[in-house]
This record gives sequence, C-alpha cells and structure tokens, in this order.
Amino acid sequence: MTKSFFICVLLVLSTPSVSHSEQPIDVLQKSINTGIAILEDPQYQDITEKNRQQEILCETAWEAFDFKEFSKRVLGSNWRTFTSRQREQFLDVFSKFLCKYYITRLQERYTGEKVVYLSQQSLADSRALVKVNVLWKGVEVPVEVRMLKRNDTWKVYDIIVLGVSGVRNYRAQFQTILLKQSPTQVLRLIENRIKQEEKRAHNKRSADE
Repeated sequence: MTKSFFICVLLVLSTPSVSHSEQPIDVLQKSINTGIAILEDPQYQDITEKNRQQEILCETAWEAFDFKEFSKRVLGSNWRTFTSRQREQFLDVFSKFLCKYYITRLQERYTGEKVVYLSQQSLADSRALVKVNVLWKGVEVPVEVRMLKRNDTWKVYDIIVLGVSGVRNYRAQFQTILLKQSPTQVLRLIENRIKQEEKRAHNKRSADE
C-alpha cells in the first residue's frame, strides 16, 4: 500500500503541456520533474513550510490529473444516482481527500526516488498508455499511466501499479459503501476522512518540531 500510493502521487504532480507537438510520455516526464523540484526545493524543508508546500503540490496535481474523469470512473454506474450538485460536491471533497492523504505522506517519505521512461502506446485518438519503472528502494516497480487528451492537453486519469488500478481499487470500495449508504452519507464520510487526515498531519508535524 505504501509503495502504491507513493508512486501514484509522484507520477501526477505538475502542470501539463498544451503543445500540440508533445507526446504523452514527454508531458508526463515534465510533470514528474516539476513535482520532484517542488519536493526538493530547500525553502520547503523547514517544518513550518510544509503546509504551504502541500498547497502548491495539490494545486499542481489538479492541473496534471483529470479528477473529473477519475471520479466518474470510480463511481461507475453509481455516478447516475448522484444529482448534478452531488457530483460537483463529490469531485470537490474526493479530490481534496486524495491530495490530503497522498501528498502528506509523499512529503513525509520521499527520498529521491527516480523514474525510468520506457514507452507509450496509443489506445485511441485521445487516449494513451505510458509505461515507466519507478526505482523504489533499489527495486524497479512497473507502472502504467493512462492519459486522456482534452482541449489539446494530456492529463492522467488512472495509474496501474503492479497490476492494481487506482480506478478499480476505489470503485470497489465505493460500490461496497453505496450498497448501504446514500450519496449524501458518502459525501459526509469523505469530509470526515479529510478532517482525520488534517488532524493526523498536524499531530505528526507538532511531534517533529
């Protein structure tokens, strides 16, 4: 689990390119390089700057990751049971939770991991699959990154680590939850998880000071 969420966040941090000429693999590489630069920026090494660093990483993740596409695929057929307003709320709180959960841990555990870019494959006119290896503690971990082109911009919408898809993983969780809870209750559940993550991060940083 630790390896999977670390790699997922590492692979989506940055601002995507809007150039017609750039390929998905080029966009992904620029994204990763920019995300790593933020993580390694000396101005954020002080514990008091971690909140600001997290805000910047979350903002850049918003630019690189297609949260709407990801959310629709995660909810699957349940997307239709949400009202238009509830869909907007889900997109908002779910993306906030993902940022809070994954980026906080990325800040805590990043130790200079590297990415090896292998290949890209066209799946359709507007979809592509990029294959990379992430060097994790001396081991090369195979990762497949699915990207979607919207308005001439390539964005990530799913990441498969060791054969495990982020979309499928969360879809299974939400399908189980929605068998017993309403969309409103699910939204409240995610909001509570955000508060728990904020409290956990605060307590850890206070202990590290």
